[in-house]
Amino acid sequence: MAAASFCDPCSEANKSLTATKYCSDCEERLCTDCGESHCRSKAFKTHHVIDLSAIGSNILISAKKNCNDHSEMILDYYCTDHEIVCCRACISNEHRLCQNVLPLELASKDVRKSALFNDVMEDITHLITTLNALDNNRQSNLQSIEKTKSTITKQIRAVKSKFLKQIDDLERELTTSLSSLQRKHEMEINKEKQEISQVLVNVIENKNEMNFLRDHGSKNQLFIFLRQQVTNIHSAEAKIQQMVSNSQEIDIIFDDKKDVKLESLGSLLEYVQPCKVQFKPKKFQQAQIMAKPMKNILGFEKDTVLKLNTNVVKNLLSVSVTDNNKLLITSTSSSALKLYVYRDCKEYETEIIFSSAPYCVDVIPGTDRAVITLPNAKSIQFINTTTMTKGDNVKVGFTCHGITAGREMIYVGGKSGTIKTLDTNGTILKSIHHGSNCIYFIAYDDIHDHLIVRCVGKLLCVKLDGTLVYSKDVSGVADA
Repeated sequence: MAAASFCDPCSEANKSLTATKYCSDCEERLCTDCGESHCRSKAFKTHHVIDLSAIGSNILISAKKNCNDHSEMILDYYCTDHEIVCCRACISNEHRLCQNVLPLELASKDVRKSALFNDVMEDITHLITTLNALDNNRQSNLQSIEKTKSTITKQIRAVKSKFLKQIDDLERELTTSLSSLQRKHEMEINKEKQEISQVLVNVIENKNEMNFLRDHGSKNQLFIFLRQQVTNIHSAEAKIQQMVSNSQEIDIIFDDKKDVKLESLGSLLEYVQPCKVQFKPKKFQQAQIMAKPMKNILGFEKDTVLKLNTNVVKNLLSVSVTDNNKLLITSTSSSALKLYVYRDCKEYETEIIFSSAPYCVDVIPGTDRAVITLPNAKSIQFINTTTMTKGDNVKVGFTCHGITAGREMIYVGGKSGTIKTLDTNGTILKSIHHGSNCIYFIAYDDIHDHLIVRCVGKLLCVKLDGTLVYSKDVSGVADA
């Protein structure tokens, strides 16, 4: 294909004429003359030719015209049995037995108004919305981590300050102890020095007196003094011996902790939780062409007959079957506080007694849990269907009767047309209302994401946002 500004057919003839039109069927840009000739040609009358001035050079067409398996063949048929666009070679090789193969022109008729177009557009819009929300969530997470970093840095500094304060406190404690030890030993040693000084003074005085008597005293005086000094010397020796034995060499040393290690100021923990953005792929609705007409249910065949004790089970209110093929039954009876359990949907196994009369029961798909309504208690009760024991009791805030469960949500209906949506943990997410009639039974249509609601004299179909799909007048014992 030539440059975006030139006519493709003219470029092949080595002419450079500005393109003004675009044929989406041929995927070619056309000048004014080629465009007019293209539209006049009988072979191209059905082609979709658009004015380039309306779209500029931004031609957004990625759909391939040629078959992936037979690159030389054009996709010109649609097999509704297999819901696939194919070429003539595909038809002869793989779709010979298919009963509903249509020419692409017929299959694509009114495609812009078809359910397929709406569904694909809704799906793409849903994807864009989810991706934008996810991108915003990731950006928010980045900002949150940055903010958390700042907060944690301050916390680390605070912990550091605490450690430094503790070190300062320990230093003051050691310094105080050192001063106390110093004062203690100074007092003891000074006391000893006083004793030493006193003895020393006496001995020096005796020596001075002995020298004086030697030089100036009489012999008798000197002899008497010397005899006295023998006794004094004995006393002084004893005193000195005692002082020497009592004296100690005092030394204060610091025993520093060689293995002191500050291993950590704390630890960093990663708290991971599921993304707040939830994504549930939208289901493709039926396209404008039906592969086969819908077959009506003509009847049912009897499989298993379960005979109940009519003295106990009067009228059935609700039934549900678990993944391990156990039948759960609620009924109106004298023993209205019970849920009855039948093994393999035929043999009585056990019963569960509640504090309030149960009404409807439903099994949460793909789990070993069921949930049951307790109207008088304005609550629902979870049940473990493996052990057949009661689980959490959740207050829903209104008189509830009907209940139905999907894989992700639980829907509870009851007084004044109230329908509350809960997650499978029992958290109430939202509430909608439909009229003032009490809702006795409710069922979830997981194909269309609709709720089938049974009131007195009415059968309703509503979307999960509360939009009414249809309403029919009905009668029967299900009025409750």
